[in-house]
Amino acid sequence: MAPVIYSCRLFTIYTYGVFVAIAFLVATWLVTRQAARLGFDPEVIGNFLIFTLVCGILSARIFYVVLNWSEFSPDPLEVVRLYHGGLVWYGGLIGAMLCGVLFLKKKHLSIPAVADLCAPYLALAQAIGRIGCFFNGCCYGKPSVHGLFFPAHGRVLFPSQIVDALSLLFVYAALRLIRGQKPGQLFGLYLFLAALQRFLMEFLRGDERPFYSGLSIYQWISLGLATAGILVYTLAFARHKKPSTKNA
Repeated sequence: MAPVIYSCRLFTIYTYGVFVAIAFLVATWLVTRQAARLGFDPEVIGNFLIFTLVCGILSARIFYVVLNWSEFSPDPLEVVRLYHGGLVWYGGLIGAMLCGVLFLKKKHLSIPAVADLCAPYLALAQAIGRIGCFFNGCCYGKPSVHGLFFPAHGRVLFPSQIVDALSLLFVYAALRLIRGQKPGQLFGLYLFLAALQRFLMEFLRGDERPFYSGLSIYQWISLGLATAGILVYTLAFARHKKPSTKNA
């Protein structure tokens, strides 16, 4: 579509990279504003977001390279060319969560509370990033007479990236509207909704192949994360359930 915004002898500005940057900046701005309202130190939360972003990008790239090594084996240097695209959200999410837990433990901050703080804006950042995928031509849909022509692929394809972005915006809006949850439950809902959204989106994607029983590897990961989301939600509810006042 339009993978390059500007190019000269000295540098090239890639659309995908710009949208990843926009996603991070918008999410960081909104999270730190909300953090201040909830009594968190915005500077600490900002550092947390930067730390998890770096960890997330690294793990997202590693995940993509491992799953698509045939693309990199002819030219291993392509591994470091992130501006060409090639990040797996699930890999980034898992890596960011693991690193985030370590950061929050070191700072003695509530993991469930910070996870809930970030949950809606993770979905928003995903939505913005998918627009970058559309312009980059990656994460494309199946061939369709009702689709759009993608020059990089030389054919008409279903614009799955746009549907992906819109459905993630719905997840963002739903999480922002939910109130009165116990600490940790909102993040559990995010895991479940985002996993369900990705599971369904895979049926529209044209760049993924079945991995087992007709489902792609990302659909299997989605099922695992959806289950994890239900467990997180249930455990959060059980942990904060008020003890009964009735006599035994």
